[in-house]
Amino acid sequence: MGVYGLLRINMELFPHAHSLFSPWLMVVGAMQIIYAASTSLGQQNLKKRIADSSVSHMGFIIIGIGSITDIDSGRQTINIII
Repeated sequence: MGVYGLLRINMELFPHAHSLFSPWLMVVGAMQIIYAASTSLGQQNLKKRIADSSVSHMGFIIIGIGSITDIDSGRQTINIII
């Protein structure tokens, strides 16, 4: 739900800001992938390990949001919903 909101607000209400900050979104997504994956490896509890892995996978979606253009927004929205 949060990623969908970020996509809709970012692309529709602030398209100029999205074009300025999209490289930073990709950097934050990459840092999130690395940090969450490294904390996931240190967890002994399986439930916490799966939760950290899910957070790590959200970094891939944030990188996808940072790399989309106006043409790709429809395809990314369908990808998030599915």
